Amino acid sequence: MRLEECLRQYIQELENEVMKIISDPGTDKRTKNLAMKPLASKKQIIKNTIEALEMVDRIHKEELHKAEELKRS
Repeated sequence: MRLEECLRQYIQELENEVMKIISDPGTDKRTKNLAMKPLASKKQIIKNTIEALEMVDRIHKEELHKAEELKRS
């Protein structure tokens, strides 16, 4: 399994955890907010990581393409 797929799966698990917190009628608003903040932060960190990995992959492909063009010249 690719790293991006693992990270996306982890995001899905975080979202499921958020839904459990939201749907718990016994939890007050303050407790829900406190429980959700770390989950939201984790999700944002993972999304940033995925974007960075995609950018590195794109730049790598561009560099390979440039190297191929230089070989042909």
